[in-house]
Amino acid sequence: MKKTVIAAALLCLAASPAVFSAQEVDSNDACAVFLCMAGKVQGANPAECSGTVGKFFSINAFKKKHRFNPLKTLDMRKQFLGNCASADPDYVRKILSKFGRLRG
Repeated sequence: MKKTVIAAALLCLAASPAVFSAQEVDSNDACAVFLCMAGKVQGANPAECSGTVGKFFSINAFKKKHRFNPLKTLDMRKQFLGNCASADPDYVRKILSKFGRLRG
């Protein structure tokens, strides 16, 4: 059921480029980032999601001397996705387990 809802939302994004153009999708909206990243977990990569995926991967943390900190990055991305009240916690875990520790 959850996969169907996310797939339907992504299909709506992809099927109606006149309504949802790449400029109209707010990349600072945690729910938009969640929807696009949930689709990315399932293998979808619509053009409308390039900004939101970029926003997700722009959240990075560094240690001293500019060394990447994957655990702090994971925490920061988790906190950002937590701003979307309607985000399914199971999908948030899937997103973070697959992409949470990657350097953007």
